[in-house]
Amino acid sequence: METAVTEKKTEKREVKRHHFDFPFFIVLMLISAFGLVMLFSASYYYAQTKYGDGTYFLKRQLVFFAVGLAALLVLSFIDYRYYRKLALPGYIGVCVVLILTLIPGIGVKINEARRWINIAGFQFQPSEIAKFALVIALSAAICSKKLVMQSFIQGVIPCLLILAPIAGLIVLQPNFSMVIILAAVTYVMLYLGGVRMSHRFLLVVVGVMLGILVLYLKSYRSNRISAWWNPEADPTGSSYQAIQSRIALGNGGLFGQGLNFSRQKLNFLPERENDYILAIIGEELGFVGCLALISGYAFLVWRGITIALRCRDRFGRLLAGGVISVLAIQVLINVGVVTSAIPSTGQTLPFVSYGGTSLMVFLAAMGILLNISRYTEVETENADRAENKTGG
Repeated sequence: METAVTEKKTEKREVKRHHFDFPFFIVLMLISAFGLVMLFSASYYYAQTKYGDGTYFLKRQLVFFAVGLAALLVLSFIDYRYYRKLALPGYIGVCVVLILTLIPGIGVKINEARRWINIAGFQFQPSEIAKFALVIALSAAICSKKLVMQSFIQGVIPCLLILAPIAGLIVLQPNFSMVIILAAVTYVMLYLGGVRMSHRFLLVVVGVMLGILVLYLKSYRSNRISAWWNPEADPTGSSYQAIQSRIALGNGGLFGQGLNFSRQKLNFLPERENDYILAIIGEELGFVGCLALISGYAFLVWRGITIALRCRDRFGRLLAGGVISVLAIQVLINVGVVTSAIPSTGQTLPFVSYGGTSLMVFLAAMGILLNISRYTEVETENADRAENKTGG
């Protein structure tokens, strides 16, 4: 009898939802607004000299932000469990689009890489969607294999087979840094799925070996390692960006030179509005400004982990954990590159760097996370207590 009552309460909780995580949303909007301000500051001089319009990048980013915010709000109301049904068709669709980027005439080639598709004058990067399509596909797969995840053959191998096609297509673009993110996210998902430590250790060893192999198949990749290890050997060539980034951070000191007073953005630092925008933030707002931004990201990650832990069902926990891990990993990589802690890779700083696809997709993914937050355990228990008190 007691079991039946418990099951009835569980069923009641499963269909009930509440408001989304408002603190998460507020901090996300603050970071996005801060990103727009810093993008304008970082890109104004370059945009003015190249396009004759200092607001060129800001205006385009505002369009992307508006679309991304609309997607976030819509997805925050769509039940996240619906994505489990879309996992397979979504995965296949992403693979098809990734193939299209490799076809001349469809894919846009920039600096010997085919990573974009041109849509109505805007360049769209499918690999940004691939990260979250992979998370959804892995979440669905791990849920369906809950009882065999500790088996390497039945549990781990199928998940690796989900990663392999996407990773392979992105390597062909080429975009090795994106593959690293995908591999890291897959590892996190396997950890959340309950894979044995010995199996995860084996994956790390094999992954590192494959990474080294792929790294040295192309000379430009190995050159990046050399430039990172000994930047003074080629200060005007392969190490130029890293050196200019460190100069910007050094100029900023503790409190910075002041908003809009960066010198490195005057065409000294390449990609100042994109991958290296954190260096401009450091120069203008100093260590304090960078620390405030990183603290904002840390808050989002903490809230994301909390949402995952409090979610009622396995798919929701995996999906929330995967989404927030993508954000955390990409922030860590970007900060590591700008500070020369790791070799240059070319990944944007979420919600801050210029890049329409990245901004829209990340905002949309946060919408999914906010929807999951509507079904968290603690909030529902509080709602149940309130309902009992009122006789509802």
